[in-house]
Amino acid sequence: MTRASRSQQGMTLVIAMVMLVVITLFVVTMIRMSGTSATIVGNMQAQKSVDSEAQQAAEVALGNFAFFDDVIQNKNAWAGTLDKISYAVLWDKYRPSGASATPPAMLAGDIALYRPQCVHFETAPGYSALSAVAPQDTFWDIRVDASDAFTKATTETHQGVRIRLPAGNCP
Repeated sequence: MTRASRSQQGMTLVIAMVMLVVITLFVVTMIRMSGTSATIVGNMQAQKSVDSEAQQAAEVALGNFAFFDDVIQNKNAWAGTLDKISYAVLWDKYRPSGASATPPAMLAGDIALYRPQCVHFETAPGYSALSAVAPQDTFWDIRVDASDAFTKATTETHQGVRIRLPAGNCP
């Protein structure tokens, strides 16, 4: 053997070891990235679940005209100066007709529906603005806060609604 070939006999081993280290680092990086991706997806699912619960609470309220009448009249679930009610109270007082007495399964957290706010009103088209009894188109903001105790996901949802009411019902 020549002198040049003897000096290269260990190079294959060194190159193989370097390649093994590079591949190992690549695999470890991919495993960490997949774990992070799974966490991100889990957080997104938890947030969507909380958003859905809040939207469902708003839909229960919107589905019952008595809900707005009670807000305007300060009676039933909105008697006194209550500024919010729980989902259980909402379901008890305003559940859809034909629905069971127990609310659907909810998050292991909290859902609160705030007193709707009439943010704007205008005389309904086709009526005189000078008439004290002309109906008004009222614009309301319904706020629902929801949180999940397990995942710590939270949301604040606002739902707008327009209702035609007799004059003077937008407090």
